[in-house]
Amino acid sequence: MSDMTIGKVAKAVGVGVETIRFYERRGLLDQPPRPEDGGYRVYPDEAVRRVQFIRRAQELGFSLREITELLSLRSAHSADAGDVRRRATVKLQDVDRKIVRLQRIRQGLATLLDRCPGAGPLQCCSILDALEQHDEGLSGELTQQQEEGMQTVRLTIGGMHCEGCTEIVRQVLEQQPGVKGCSVSHENGEARVAVDAALISGEQLAEAVRGAGYSASIAAEAD
Repeated sequence: MSDMTIGKVAKAVGVGVETIRFYERRGLLDQPPRPEDGGYRVYPDEAVRRVQFIRRAQELGFSLREITELLSLRSAHSADAGDVRRRATVKLQDVDRKIVRLQRIRQGLATLLDRCPGAGPLQCCSILDALEQHDEGLSGELTQQQEEGMQTVRLTIGGMHCEGCTEIVRQVLEQQPGVKGCSVSHENGEARVAVDAALISGEQLAEAVRGAGYSASIAAEAD
């Protein structure tokens, strides 16, 4: 596999070429020099193992910044397993907090479904009524976020053509300070981002997306 082009590396790992280029721009993967004869760049076998490491770390919830730190530990002579364990422990605690939050949301949705008659005109829909009236069973989480200065920012994003682009934009947004979660759609060309307004602004989010090679602007910003 000594003649691996960027396309072959992407295929071996199961990602798009744009994802590999994004990792290179972020400094997670070294870009080989272009041959003097103007041919394709040739990647070493280590490139596949490195991208697989990045992908697996992402699946476990590590941000690109955290993955960069893990890769640095991997090559640091002074580091030991304890350093990696401490980072994994912090990530586990973060996952536990998210599970608690999701359980609260699930409980709120289950409460609404229990109240729903399942038939009849929309005017009698208990779910819509509860949403409009800020039912505590479902909106408690939202209320808590609002009290903590949470805000939803909607970005209009240009240049996304596939799910690979969607993933890149999502990764960029999720690693920004103050971002608590986001959803990205290449079909609609937009992203909705839940942020701590005290830590980051909508324009800063848009600038981060533009840094990844896409156009971005604030479509709406609401509490």
